Amino acid sequence: MAFLSEQEKEFFNPSMAKSVTRHALIPFQEGFEFLLCGIDSLDLGGYVEWNDNWDNRKETFQNRKEQAQIKTGLICNTNSGRQYIHHANGKPPQYRFHLQFPEYHLYIGISQTPAKTPNIYVSFNAEALWHLGVVKCVELAERDIRSFGGDVLYFQPSRCDLAADFYIPGDLSLPFLNDHKVCRSRDQRQFFSNDQLETFYIGATDAPIQLRIYDKGKEIQKRGKQWYQSLWGKTDPTCVWRVEFQLRRSVLRQFRIETVDCLRNKLGGIWQYLTGEWFTLRLPHHERQNRRKAHPWWTSVESLADHFGPAVALQRLTEGEYLTPLDWYITHIAGCLASIAARTHTINLDYALNELNAQVIAYWFDRDFKEAVQKRSIMLGKHPAKDGGEYATG
Repeated sequence: MAFLSEQEKEFFNPSMAKSVTRHALIPFQEGFEFLLCGIDSLDLGGYVEWNDNWDNRKETFQNRKEQAQIKTGLICNTNSGRQYIHHANGKPPQYRFHLQFPEYHLYIGISQTPAKTPNIYVSFNAEALWHLGVVKCVELAERDIRSFGGDVLYFQPSRCDLAADFYIPGDLSLPFLNDHKVCRSRDQRQFFSNDQLETFYIGATDAPIQLRIYDKGKEIQKRGKQWYQSLWGKTDPTCVWRVEFQLRRSVLRQFRIETVDCLRNKLGGIWQYLTGEWFTLRLPHHERQNRRKAHPWWTSVESLADHFGPAVALQRLTEGEYLTPLDWYITHIAGCLASIAARTHTINLDYALNELNAQVIAYWFDRDFKEAVQKRSIMLGKHPAKDGGEYATG
């Protein structure tokens, strides 16, 4: 529970010479209460290598896809007994097959091995994420994919929604938000129901970052998501508002997020950037925005960075500045190494590494490795490498 200080109460006093309309005071007369925060939506692009039975598996998927058109969805089971629905639709243009499990949707392309882009796409639902957590959800998807004969090399975050829920007696209003907002995006929309604000949008629908501040209590009643109430510890969802940031692949890439583990490690820093730099609510007591004090409620919103993880300062790189981090390549190679071991029928790491080394040498035997490295160096904005591994200085 948080309240306005005496100084802030004086500022909001309508009797002051510089009047402030009553809508600015309503949401905070009785204080506000933090309820919940975490990942509410997570989509992953998956790099999967299918086994030698892929052609037969693909034919089975195609047959079920056609049957699903007649039955409006076909109920099937994995080899481990997990039930799912095989849908007739896919996710054009890349993913032909659509399988729906209780916890997520799985979209599968026709490629047996991944190229530069993912050959599967996983979209987890909110209930699974809140109740199971990200790690268990990802493990569950990996097990299901293995049951179809797929080996997950790695998952790459494609979309992530970060959310925080607050009980705000008196609700929020559009004038209040407009009077206090300081943001980097000029795109703004709002949705009303019976003259009451329900959703406040910042950022275009296709923007890398979009903010939604909305009446979550009304939303769960409309969509039958009352299970949120047990997470909040409330029997009445009235006056529960959500702050939710939607992050698309392009901005995740700018934060150097290439794996799920990397995303989890940087959540605190991302929340700190979103609520401290990209959008804030500040008291309008100074003409210069950078000298305005954060509104008490928004101070509480910002402080949630520690709930997501270490609130380390992150640099959002532009596309021109971005370089794929080394750990992305390490993760990719490590995933491929497990596939090599499976095909050579070994569980010995040293033997698998020796086999990888031999195959890589054979690959480059009749190719110009030095020229390839020099080209990559120039493309990365570096001076071409010298023999022996050192970079030239000029």
